[in-house]
Amino acid sequence: MKLSKIASNKIKYTKKHSQRKIRHFRLLVMLTFLAIAMTTVITIVSAHLFTEKTKNLRIQSGQVTAQIIADTINTERLEKWLAFGSDLEYVRTKALLDNIYHNSPDLKKIFVFHLTTNDTYVIFDINGTEEEDAPLATSYKISDSLKSKKPDMISGEKIAPTEKKTSNSWIISVYQPVMNKRDRCVAYIRADIDMIDIKEYVTSFTIKVVLFSTIFLIICVIIGVRMSIGYHKADDMEFFIERQKRDKLLIREIVESFAIVIDMKDTYTNGHSSRVAKYTAMLTRELGYDQETIEKYYSIALMHDIGKVCIPDEVLNKPGKLTPEEYELIKSHTERGYEALKNISLMPEVAIGARAHHERPDGKGYPLGLKGDAIPRVAQIIAVADTFDAMYSNRPYRKRMNFEKAVSIIKEVSGTQLAEDVVDAFLRLVEKGKFRDPNDQGGGSTDDISNIRGC
Repeated sequence: MKLSKIASNKIKYTKKHSQRKIRHFRLLVMLTFLAIAMTTVITIVSAHLFTEKTKNLRIQSGQVTAQIIADTINTERLEKWLAFGSDLEYVRTKALLDNIYHNSPDLKKIFVFHLTTNDTYVIFDINGTEEEDAPLATSYKISDSLKSKKPDMISGEKIAPTEKKTSNSWIISVYQPVMNKRDRCVAYIRADIDMIDIKEYVTSFTIKVVLFSTIFLIICVIIGVRMSIGYHKADDMEFFIERQKRDKLLIREIVESFAIVIDMKDTYTNGHSSRVAKYTAMLTRELGYDQETIEKYYSIALMHDIGKVCIPDEVLNKPGKLTPEEYELIKSHTERGYEALKNISLMPEVAIGARAHHERPDGKGYPLGLKGDAIPRVAQIIAVADTFDAMYSNRPYRKRMNFEKAVSIIKEVSGTQLAEDVVDAFLRLVEKGKFRDPNDQGGGSTDDISNIRGC
């Protein structure tokens, strides 16, 4: 009877052990898939968004340059140049176009031509290379891609940019009609924009992201293997709980390390993610949440700026004032962070924190313009921590703000830019002597700033 019971218990133990191995194997596969998914999403999304943004900016720049060229050409003398050859005015105009060319680093070629129903003639051909420019009034064969648009060009209609991409070159051509005083099209401008450096940058950036993500993948696999091996050895619940605590600590340490890597990309806010996570935990505790929630919100805050990985270094670390286009690119880190983290099913709030930490109770935040209680709770708390650290740390465009000034601004925007009860918790902690840097001897900037949230 005892032998039968022992055999029965052994079968049950073996079955449970087998089930445990399957669960741990699934966990390992999930971690591996998560890392691969993050690698793919970050690489594809960041490369595509950067390429499209840069492409549009360069097309806009080329269109402005083409308009400047059109304004430079003397339309009244243009037909005389074609009929009788160059004169002093032609030489001066060509010199001006040469100057425009050499002061526009992205320009590959400036080509001005006169269109008729039967033929096309060169007016200016500036390429800045050893290749000889095409002489004035030379007959020029229009490309096949523009033949169908020739009637529109003769009548002075604007046409869309064209793109030519090969394995070793990438040229975008923008077009601009040249109109005389009688509003008749007398010539057409083609400005070729060289995009090959963007192709090289995207390739280099992709390699860096893949290498970075591969390291993260290896870390995830190591965690999975260690968890699997450890759980296989578990003989009782006490050992299992202890091992679970150790693995939980290991995962948290890796998340903290990952946050450090994120901050290392941004020279001027190094340590920002760690400080925001610490402040978030302090506020969560002050608001009365349990320890499990405090730890969860801490981890979410560590990853709130993961979208910065996708922002080009020259924009993220720019010491001067950002252009409107660059600021929009910086703001996109919320959506990019959400895309990178949204597939983490074990902690879905981590993606929400990355996306919503710049939302405002008055609905004037971004990216979704959420209002009041529609903003997730963790994002409301991170927003206060993020705002304070943005003011109370050095930025590329200003020094750290005076502590009392920063606290007064937090108080001032309570209920509009920041959740009122979270600000109240912040002020209580300030009264207890929290948040002030121990090395702060006073001083710091007291100037008002237009954007206290930072990026």
